[in-house]
Amino acid sequence: MTTLLLPLAAWSTLFFASPKAAGVANWAGTYLYEEEPVKALAGYSMAMTWKLGLQPQNGALGGQLSVEGQQTFMKLKVRATGTPTDAQVLFVQGLDGARFQQLKSGDVLFRLHKDAKTGRTLTYWGKLQPRLLETYKDGQVAFVRK
Repeated sequence: MTTLLLPLAAWSTLFFASPKAAGVANWAGTYLYEEEPVKALAGYSMAMTWKLGLQPQNGALGGQLSVEGQQTFMKLKVRATGTPTDAQVLFVQGLDGARFQQLKSGDVLFRLHKDAKTGRTLTYWGKLQPRLLETYKDGQVAFVRK
């Protein structure tokens, strides 16, 4: 009897999860953004890779964001809030690297939006922006789910 109660209890948490957590749960997964390489003054190409991993954690959605490239390395603990079509990626704390000291817990790093017409994931930048492009635009495809 207790063996049946445990799975039922686990299922009930899924059915009665808070709407906030349930709405953003479909954003769980791994996302990758590779900035277009640019030529440095020294003649080599600079590249930048962003990797976002989100997974359910204690009724919410959390994970890590890493940004790596020439002279750049950041690994951040993040959480996501929002709806099935919009997710805000929020800074929780720095885990490794540099250049995150100016961030405060709760800062919106960027927002992801699922376009209803195309199904593509569009990025709207917040406290973090692309590192290599001086002129970036909000509402373009950056992060792609892998």
